Order: sequence, then C-alpha cells, then structure tokens
Amino acid sequence: MTVTFADEVTTVRDVPPDFSDEVIEYPCEVCGQEAGPYGGRGRKPKRCAVHKKSSSSSGTPRAPRVSGTNAQLAAQATEALCSIDGMMALGARIIGFTDTAETIEEADETFRLRVSAALLNSPDTARKILRYGSKAGDSALFIAIGLHIATIAPVFMREAKDKKAERDAKRAEEQESN
Repeated sequence: MTVTFADEVTTVRDVPPDFSDEVIEYPCEVCGQEAGPYGGRGRKPKRCAVHKKSSSSSGTPRAPRVSGTNAQLAAQATEALCSIDGMMALGARIIGFTDTAETIEEADETFRLRVSAALLNSPDTARKILRYGSKAGDSALFIAIGLHIATIAPVFMREAKDKKAERDAKRAEEQESN
C-alpha cells in the first residue's frame, strides 16, 4: 500500500512486525516456548500447554469414579459378581467337579436376584464391588482366558489321541498287507 502526502511518498508494508528479539518471560522447560500466561498468583508456569503433566500422572493411580443411580450400580455390581460365579462354575467343571459346577449354574438365577435386591439397598457396597472389580480387571481377564484354554485343552487332547490311534491303525493295516 502506498500513501502519498503533499511533500513525500511513504510506503507502508502489510508485514507483521518481527518480534524475534522478544524475551520469553516464562519459557517451557522442554521446548522453550512461552509457558504462560501467568496471572501473578500461585506458581509460575514451567511448561507449555503441550508439555504439561496431566493430573492423572501424579504417581499414584486413582480408583475410577463409580457413579450412577442405585439401580444402575446394583445392576453393574450384580453382573460383576455373576461373572465371578460363572468363572467358579467353569473352574469346578475343569478340575472334574461337575456336580458342583451344575449346582452353581442351577443356582445362578436365584443368586442374581438375591444379590441385585441386596445391592439396591446398599449403593456403597455396589460402588466398592465395582471399584474392586476395576482393579482386578486384568487378573480377571487372564483367569477367563486361562479357564477358556483349560476348557478347550481336554477336547483337543482327546481328538489328538483319536487321530493318533487312527494313524496307528492305518500303519498296522499297511504293515499287515505288505
């Protein structure tokens, strides 16, 4: 843009000013960018928004917040307890206690109703069960996988034995015919 005055010609540029000499008041410890803004109260900023530590990485993991209506909490806690009950039945079946497993499975619906009714009246207990369940989630997953493998393994072993017996029978027939 050119501005003309009576006695001179002045050119005005539309380029933003260069502030590269600007001093950064609170540089980020990691990247050196401005860590501010600082309002004058509390601690001065040490890291920019990109490099700030999140509040959950304070070193100690916090228990997840469990919230909801009493009915929702009771239903969730009931499902958690019934899944443990189901794992117990499967475990009993795997180690050969089939009558025990059948008894657990037959009593499942009664157990579900009684637990749900009890937890409807005790939301604090339901919260405790859900908090504990979230902490034990990894181990429960590995237990479930282990029980699944333990259920499949006997069937696989039986089939492998049957296949081996078939091969041995074929070999015996071939040897007799030769």
